Amino acid sequence: MKKILFTSFITLIITSQSFAMKLSPYTSIKAGYNMTSLSADNQPDEDGNGFLLGASIGTELYNDPMFAIRAEVEYNYITAYDISEMDLNNNTVLANVFADIKLDSKIVPYVGLGIGYGWTTIKDDNIKNDDNNMAWQLGIGISYKAMEKLIFDLGYKYLNNTTFKFKANAEEINMDISSHQIYLGLRYNF
Repeated sequence: MKKILFTSFITLIITSQSFAMKLSPYTSIKAGYNMTSLSADNQPDEDGNGFLLGASIGTELYNDPMFAIRAEVEYNYITAYDISEMDLNNNTVLANVFADIKLDSKIVPYVGLGIGYGWTTIKDDNIKNDDNNMAWQLGIGISYKAMEKLIFDLGYKYLNNTTFKFKANAEEINMDISSHQIYLGLRYNF
C-alpha cells in the first residue's frame, strides 16, 4: 500500500510540474582544448594535451527574471597525446544540470554539474587497455545570445573519470584520470 501511495504521489508531482513548465528544448555542439592528467599508484603525475568534441540535447526546465535551470544529456569525445608515450581516448555520456544567471544583457554566465559514464582506452605501441567507469564534471562559462535561437558558449569544465584499472607487466595498476577543458560551443533553441 505504501508503494502505491508513494508512486501515486510522485506521479502527481511530475504531471503537475510538467503542465506548469514551458519546456524549451535545444541542441548544442562544442569543440575545445583538453589537458588530461593521469595519477597512478606510486608514480609521478603525467599530463597530456588533446582536443574535445561534444554534442548535447537538453531543455530549459525553469525560467524567471533572475535565473534559469537547464538539463541536458551530453556526449564527449576526448583525446590526449604523449602521456608517458601513451595516447588516451575517452568517451563520456553525462546528465548535466546548469543554472543560467541572468544579467539583463545578451551575456549570461552559467554554472553546471553532471554525472554519467566514461569509456577510456589507453594505448602505446605494445599495450592497449580499456576500462569503463563513472564520470562526473563541474563547469562554468558564459553564453552570448547572438540571435533569438542561436547562442554561443565559452566554457571551462573539470571532468573526472574516477579510477581506471589495467594490467602492465602482470601488475594491476589503478590510475585516476581527470581533465581540464576549455571549449567554444554553439547552442540552437527550438
